[in-house]
Parts: sequence; structure tokens; C-alpha cells
Amino acid sequence: MEAVDSVSAVADRGLIGDRYYSGTGHYSNIAGWGAQVTLIQYEAIQAINTGYGTDFTGSMMRRNIVTQNIKLDSLIGKTFRCGQAVLRGTKPFPPCAHLAYLLGRKEVLKYFAYCGGIGAEVVVGGDIAVGDSLAVIPSKTENCG
Repeated sequence: MEAVDSVSAVADRGLIGDRYYSGTGHYSNIAGWGAQVTLIQYEAIQAINTGYGTDFTGSMMRRNIVTQNIKLDSLIGKTFRCGQAVLRGTKPFPPCAHLAYLLGRKEVLKYFAYCGGIGAEVVVGGDIAVGDSLAVIPSKTENCG
């Protein structure tokens, strides 16, 4: 994993340069993977670090995007703009045994089981940069009455 200041998202594919975009990720081509992009809350990482005296970082968690000031679980099933791209939240993405193996820290499975972030699909491609806003796009039924 490498932190970058900006990245381009491609519809139905993911983030250019990401291991899953190129098909080289550990879970590439596995049915039910369910994420072209993964997100995690900065606040969750900080809370774990404070509560357990750990030193986890966003890049250690191997998520594509680290957010602030938004409850990611609220985005599951929703379409939202992230920078110029449009994403749709798919499901919770707790850490996996492969992450624990890579980190050499099995406690990551317990600590982040309920706050490990979410997966998302890229609906409309576009650039995403550090500091970009994230906002839910209301569905047509949410606009009624």
C-alpha cells in the first residue's frame, strides 16, 4: 500500500494503480468480494489506538480511502460522491485473516471487527484527492414528500 494525494476511479473497475484494479489483490476474482474501493474512518483507527494503546494507521489497514467526520456504515446501500467520483456503498468490510497475517498482528481482527470500514463500487469514474468532500446523493424516492 502506498499513500497518494490523488487517484482516478474508473466505473465498474476501481482505482487506477490499486491491486484489485489490476487483478493482483489477494481476493481478486473471488465471488462475493463486493468492493472496488474500500473506506475506513479515521476516528475508528484513533479510537482503537487510544483504547488499546496500539499504533495502527490508515495505510496499515489496507483501505483505499480514509475518511473523517462521516459514519461509513450509513453509506451502505447509498450512492455518494467522493471527490469527482460517484460510489455506492456495498457492505461492511471488517479486517480479514490475510491482513492479520501481513501485519503479524492477529488482534486487528478483534479490534476492527465492527469498525473496519465499508466496501464500495465505482458508479461514475472521476478523480479523488486528499481533502475532497464526501456527500450522499439522494435517491429519487428520498426526494419525494
